[in-house]
Amino acid sequence: MLSGILEEMTIDDVRELDANVCVFPIGSTEPHGPALPYGTDSFRVEAASYEGTRRANEMGGRVICFPTQRVSLNNNFRAFPFACRVQVPTFMALLKDLVEMCEAEGVRRFVFVNGHGGNPDVIRAVQRDLAAKDEIFTCMIGASQCASDEAHSVWEHRSDHAGEEETSEIMHLRPELVREEHITDNPQHRPKVESLNTYHVDFVRPWHLYIPASAGGNATKASAEKGQTVLESAVEGMGKLLSDLSQAPDTETFPY
Repeated sequence: MLSGILEEMTIDDVRELDANVCVFPIGSTEPHGPALPYGTDSFRVEAASYEGTRRANEMGGRVICFPTQRVSLNNNFRAFPFACRVQVPTFMALLKDLVEMCEAEGVRRFVFVNGHGGNPDVIRAVQRDLAAKDEIFTCMIGASQCASDEAHSVWEHRSDHAGEEETSEIMHLRPELVREEHITDNPQHRPKVESLNTYHVDFVRPWHLYIPASAGGNATKASAEKGQTVLESAVEGMGKLLSDLSQAPDTETFPY
């Protein structure tokens, strides 16, 4: 069985696989507080995408997974050192170039797997732009989105950056990089303009004001076991999704 992990394959492997689905894992390299490494988002999305691709191909899919994109969108993180970032037009052009390259190889189905909270709006904009093309299908999922509700129920204190969830997953994936003595409940600040909170106004948060420690939320209940539970479930779910996308017949109305 061919893994579908492009970096691991030979040219003969790639030709034999004859992929009809391309997976693009998208991470980030940015601070995650004193306890977690800068590569947290990339480690999570790579693990889920690579193993999800392997699982899909075990189930009869023809899925190929690209190398993880480790630099993405972090303009609102720039107050912290080395929050790696490209500009929005650069990021959009990169994703569109990847799709167009794979189109030239005969692929028409594409999955963006995102591991960084600053990316989804722009990935959606790319999808909207690519919707002008006929006969291609793009979709986006989060790194652990395909985990079951039962698996997600292990979380006791959810947060959007370097809290219990990400801490647990990195404790499972890269325990040697976690500074467990620094795991704590990091403050998350609300705007003083109360109407922004009341009406859930959408704005780009300056993260040095929102989470001054570059981590936010209560991570004290994090554990490697929780991270393993969610990631293993996410891999199973992603494998099913990718396999279904790959094995669905070509029709003029795909995916309907």
